[in-house]
Order: sequence, then C-alpha cells, then structure tokens
Amino acid sequence: MKNIITITSKGQTTLPVAARRKLGLTSAGGVLRVRFNKQQNELIISKPLDIHELGTRISRHIKPGIKPLSDVDAYYQRQRAMDV
Repeated sequence: MKNIITITSKGQTTLPVAARRKLGLTSAGGVLRVRFNKQQNELIISKPLDIHELGTRISRHIKPGIKPLSDVDAYYQRQRAMDV
C-alpha cells in the first residue's frame, strides 16, 4: 500500500483511511509511534503493541517449567548464599 500524504503549513497530516484501517485505528483516534530511519531517509509510523500483544510476545521466550520470579529480594539472597 502506497499513498501520498500532504503536509499543511502547520505541519499537520491526515492518515489515509486505508492506513488507519490496517493499523486498527477507530474514528475516536489512537496512539502511533513514529521513528526516522536515517539510512533510508524514511519516516516509519507504527502502532505500539497493546498489553495483550506484548504479553504474547514475551511469553514466547519463557521456558516451560520455569517458575516466575515473584520476590526479587529472596532471589538475590539465594544467589548471595550460593556465591559464598
């Protein structure tokens, strides 16, 4: 999908409806992340992950059978005891 976006004298733009739909933005608006790629001289607009998407991505890296860390202080105390 390629579109041309016009920039007003105030620096404002309108995101085309096709792009808003692909990003899942509603008429109520939303939040987008913008970054600039210097090597390609391009502006990249993306939708940040919501908490559920982030959880899904993170959970892929958790090894089965590993108990989640719930008490950081206790963890460090055990590590110090093992180093002695």
